[in-house]
Amino acid sequence: MPKVQSIQMRVLLWGWGVLIVGLALAFWRYSATLDDETARDFESDTLARLDTVQWLLDKSGPFKEPRDRQDFLHTLAANMGMRITLIQGAKVLADSSRAFADLAAMDDHSTRPEVAAALGGEVGQSSRHSITLDRDMIYMARKLPDQPDQPETVLRLAAPVSQVRMHIKRMRWALLAAVIPLMLGSGILLYLLSRTITAGIAQFTEAAQAIGEGDYRRRIIFYPAAEFQPLAEAINRMAKKIKKNVKVIENQRGELWAMFEGMTEGVMVLDSSGRILHVNPALSAIFPRSHEFIGRAPLEATMSLEIQNLVDTLMAGETTEPVSRQIELKSRHCAEMTVVPFRDHKFRPRVILIFHDTSEQKRVERVLRDFVANASHQLRTPLTSIRGYAETLLDAPPADESKRREFLDIIRANAVHMTKVIAGMFALAKSERGGKRPKDLNASVPQALEHALMNSAFAAQEKAISVVVEELPEHLPNVAADPDGLLQVADNLLDNAIKYSPQGTSVRISAATDGQSVTLRFLDQGPGISPEDQKRVFERFFRADNNDVDGAGSAGLGLAICRHIARNYGGEVWVDSPADQDTGNGSVFCVRLPVA
Repeated sequence: MPKVQSIQMRVLLWGWGVLIVGLALAFWRYSATLDDETARDFESDTLARLDTVQWLLDKSGPFKEPRDRQDFLHTLAANMGMRITLIQGAKVLADSSRAFADLAAMDDHSTRPEVAAALGGEVGQSSRHSITLDRDMIYMARKLPDQPDQPETVLRLAAPVSQVRMHIKRMRWALLAAVIPLMLGSGILLYLLSRTITAGIAQFTEAAQAIGEGDYRRRIIFYPAAEFQPLAEAINRMAKKIKKNVKVIENQRGELWAMFEGMTEGVMVLDSSGRILHVNPALSAIFPRSHEFIGRAPLEATMSLEIQNLVDTLMAGETTEPVSRQIELKSRHCAEMTVVPFRDHKFRPRVILIFHDTSEQKRVERVLRDFVANASHQLRTPLTSIRGYAETLLDAPPADESKRREFLDIIRANAVHMTKVIAGMFALAKSERGGKRPKDLNASVPQALEHALMNSAFAAQEKAISVVVEELPEHLPNVAADPDGLLQVADNLLDNAIKYSPQGTSVRISAATDGQSVTLRFLDQGPGISPEDQKRVFERFFRADNNDVDGAGSAGLGLAICRHIARNYGGEVWVDSPADQDTGNGSVFCVRLPVA
């Protein structure tokens, strides 16, 4: 980039240049005028001297001898500082610059320009090099009054040109002596003026730089001249307006960033080269560690060639409309992806990917389908049995009283089973209401276990199962739960343990606390639960033994009810199986509830 001169240097150089040109023109004009004035002054002075010499010649003459006239002119020329020559016809009568004896040898002067002009009746004047004196001379001649019987006589005065030139030189030096200080003084004034201007411009520059760096409170108060006032006011207004606009932009950016960070949809923003620029926290639920792939291709973060191909298509500009796709990922996540192309400020293609996680929705839909299928199956089987036996009793009742009673017992058992299924559904619906957990909930764990043992005593006795409650910790704190809800959890977990424990075995119950929560453990001696089934054992209507109705009329809702109740109280329920790693048998169902 070529070097640019400062405005101070420009003002100084241009101002001084204009001044020098102006002074040079003035000096040239003055010099020309001085030459003219000097010439006129010399002419006037010489004419006056011609008059003086002519008068002196008239007063001193006539001379007795020609030598006397020559001596007179010598004396007069010495006093006047000029050469005096008297010419009559073609002969030089007297010359102050020559000896009397040399006059006869002098050339004919009647042909000299000034003499010829004088003989013509004018005042002759000319400048030329004098051979006699070997210098440049200025001549002025005038014809003297005619004398009777005498040739025309011309009086000529001559002065060295050097005298005139010396006078002009002195005048010019005097002019230069006045011009040079004027130039220096004007240069200093121009420097001070340019410095004042550049100081104002420097303040403008500093203010503009400060505003550009974010100091929007900066204002320009001083400016070097009135012409700078509109610029200063414009910059001040600009700073005020920029400050206002920046506040709006910062607020909008904060709002957009809060929206971006708080969105439940995962968002991935790509730059103009198709690399990941930003991701929000919600995207990590779909693509774990996606924030570690900033600056890399979407394929590396998503491991989905479908997504990468779609991004490449949009980045190539083949379409400008948003594209939506349903995608399934290897992590069993399902998502609805919307890819929105747009152009940045440089009109380069960019892309935003929005992922709406539909995994839970798909899971809920699957659970709902299973719920409807299981519920209908749970109710269809006993209803079919009830209808069949009822029709038999109506159309062809058995003659044997004991047979009729057997049919009625089967109808009652199926009705009891249906009652349990419907009651379980209501309990599950009640547990799923959720809501905020009241702070005043308080339930005693030993009391709940005592009631649960009483409720399950008959079922344990039928299978000869002993229920052992291990010694509870001293001062076991109460839990933040409703007493009825805690009892329902204990009933369901204990009933489940008794149901799956073999005949003649035992169920062990224990409790522990860490000061923040209380954990209850129900250990059974059942066949254990596979890892695949452990993930679904708390789903409604799921049964690991794949039996729809057993002798106890199970509906497959007890563990689902336990999970929802525990979560409503801020706790959790889980299973560890197998309890005995050597035999692969036994399961431990645990529930943790916060301390009241």
